[in-house]
Amino acid sequence: MTAFLLTLGLVLLVAVVVLFLIVLALAREIGRLQVRLGPFGARMMDAGPTIGHPAPAFEHVTDHRGRPVPIGVPAPRAQLLMFVSPTCPTCKTLVPGLAALARTEPDLDVVLVSDGEASEHEAFLATTRLGDELSYVVAREVGIAYQAGTTPYGVVVDRAGTVRAKGLCNHLQQVESLLNAHATGFASLQHLSSGAHRASATG
Repeated sequence: MTAFLLTLGLVLLVAVVVLFLIVLALAREIGRLQVRLGPFGARMMDAGPTIGHPAPAFEHVTDHRGRPVPIGVPAPRAQLLMFVSPTCPTCKTLVPGLAALARTEPDLDVVLVSDGEASEHEAFLATTRLGDELSYVVAREVGIAYQAGTTPYGVVVDRAGTVRAKGLCNHLQQVESLLNAHATGFASLQHLSSGAHRASATG
């Protein structure tokens, strides 16, 4: 009986050690995968205005409250242009976070740019209950100029009217990644990661 218990204990010990080694190997592979993928930021598209170039400017635009909202022009604050569709469920889920962002970022204007039928915009505004902190503009020509073919799509324009970051934004974290990319001087977090890898390789 004692020999049986000793054998059983030894088998269990070996099993635990094997499981530990398997978990360790998996953790190592996950780490390698994260290094390859880099930070999960907004995915930048090649279409639209080039990073570092002047943004398409529109001076005579008004929002849902009748306020003038010049787009892409030199201004006291930077702009986050969020291209949305009134029928896009993901766009609607972003609105509370964008409103909070607008309230906490005094140097940033958040502008929702949309296109579609009047009834769709009315339903969107009624559902999201936009406050004064956000501007909602219906301007098809702006979407065409910025080539925002997919929503929600964000573009950061600095105070000089220059495009600084852009990308698809399905989550608020991706919106924040655009602002982080702007603050660090990189077009996207992918560029930031790439630059860090190059620096470490040459250092």
